Amino acid sequence: MIYITGDTHGAFDIHKINPDEFIPGQTMTNKDYVIICGDFGCIWDGGSNDAFWLKWLSSLPWNVLFIDGNHENFDVLDSYPVVDWHNGKAHRIRHNIYHLMRGEIYSIDGHSFFVFGGGYSHDFELREEKKTWWKEEMPTQEEFVNAQKNLEKVNYQVDYVLSHDIFSSHPLSQKYKIQMNHYGKEYLNIQTILETIRQKLQYMCWFHGHYHVDEITYIDNKPCITLFDRVLLLDELENEMKTLKKSLK
Repeated sequence: MIYITGDTHGAFDIHKINPDEFIPGQTMTNKDYVIICGDFGCIWDGGSNDAFWLKWLSSLPWNVLFIDGNHENFDVLDSYPVVDWHNGKAHRIRHNIYHLMRGEIYSIDGHSFFVFGGGYSHDFELREEKKTWWKEEMPTQEEFVNAQKNLEKVNYQVDYVLSHDIFSSHPLSQKYKIQMNHYGKEYLNIQTILETIRQKLQYMCWFHGHYHVDEITYIDNKPCITLFDRVLLLDELENEMKTLKKSLK
């Protein structure tokens, strides 16, 4: 089984995948997965707080997968080894915890997932670079090229897309005005990148986090699900979609 949810932010919102609250977690096994759509928050300072949460997550019988968001410590995250995992490259955090890397395509439980993490911090002016904010939250040209290369191998066809931020034609993309002048010329606007990919990609459903709401939006008649509190079961996606609030464009 595969479950998908939004940002966990470490101690702040990780309760939603605690088996005390997340009842399916009480019977899940090492053949099951929970995917977090960015802002994982359990790799933040490389210290005792990280160690506590990673130890707890590694004690769970199922697999924890996450993509990067904008509130990540990319210096610590990039210190973990890169391994081949389910037909893609991933950072191995623990035996059952993996970071799904930008531009990679994974085969998980019979489904193909294209992943492109990262996002824009609208509060960057209140944060300190290399301590609470990292330029790496935005993608590089190299990451975009890697995504294109991998998508060409599958003729731009996947089952699902996982991102943290969202493409520029989605109404939520207008919530914050992106300013690129503090990143540097090697970094690209993530919403523009995702839009470029979306226009060529064939997929069944797009999942993302970042905006702290649970709702569904249809773009070109394709569903895009924004997640925060909800933990959706992929095998029951049609029924799950019926219970989601539809966004107003």
